[in-house]
Amino acid sequence: MLGFLLVGLVAIIPNATLKIEFVDTEGGGATLIITPAGESILIDCGNPGNRDAERIAKAAKKLGLERIDHLVVTHWHLDHYGGAGSLTRKIPVGRFWDRGIPDSLPEDLTNFPVLIAAYKEVSRGKRTTLKAGDFLPLQQKQGSPSVKLGCVCASGVVRLDAKAPEGALNAPGQREPDPSDNALSLGFVLEYGDFRFLDLGDLTWNKESLLVYPKDLLGRIDVYQSTHHGLEISNHPDLMKQVRPTIAVFNNGPRKGAHPRVIRDLRRLEHFEGIFQLHKNLTAPDSDNAPSTHVANPSESCEALGINIEVDGEAKQYIVKVGNQAKEHRFAVKPK
Repeated sequence: MLGFLLVGLVAIIPNATLKIEFVDTEGGGATLIITPAGESILIDCGNPGNRDAERIAKAAKKLGLERIDHLVVTHWHLDHYGGAGSLTRKIPVGRFWDRGIPDSLPEDLTNFPVLIAAYKEVSRGKRTTLKAGDFLPLQQKQGSPSVKLGCVCASGVVRLDAKAPEGALNAPGQREPDPSDNALSLGFVLEYGDFRFLDLGDLTWNKESLLVYPKDLLGRIDVYQSTHHGLEISNHPDLMKQVRPTIAVFNNGPRKGAHPRVIRDLRRLEHFEGIFQLHKNLTAPDSDNAPSTHVANPSESCEALGINIEVDGEAKQYIVKVGNQAKEHRFAVKPK
């Protein structure tokens, strides 16, 4: 079994805070977490080729890392695992975690055989299959709040434990089943004291609803990474309403994700305080984007700037820093 993780960055006690860096992969996935003990977890590693791998390695080294301790792949779409081969040539990776490797991927018959061969090669002897209810084995720092990273869904199974209801087949608002690998995504809650962060990869509508109906398996969240880059085929309104995030971070691209419907649903939530985007959505009006102070890359020819979250050493507050902007955005952690 594995455990829930916590996210954050603090500038008061070096190496005693939780840090999260949302690396810009222009509509792919790459969320880098550093625990108070200095252990690093990268959830997804971007697109194939050198661009995203270089960006991730640069972000890691800027945060003082000489290696990635854990690489977690949420699912087998190339914008989430395609960079694995390139990344390991730029920075060492200790262990690999995924939902299990399928024999084939019908929605990507061209790229999957090549990319999965590269992934198998670099992860050989170092990979573990995760299932719902597992926790990553993480080191703890004496004197700091506990940090846990728990897997809440895997391969279409969304139960945290054997006592949770099996059913929910008649959950309200269900759509046609999603046959793609998105619906099989790994999803995680990261905990650090009372601080909680949710990352569901590219999980889609029906599976999202089963996380909160008929039994809430998630609880309230401080920081919500918009599912599936903020696309409207994900981000079920019932899930967002149930987890009640304080803020949301979109790992979107200039023309992918941060969909207006998702933006509007979040803004309607009670006690919701703000949206942060890696990119301005150039296909939507300004009214359906976050304010400019909350957007890391405002134009298509971007500087690949990221978004950084730092949770303080007592897990009572966290600071969000956007790109190269001087302004810091401070939020209180919700008490349990």
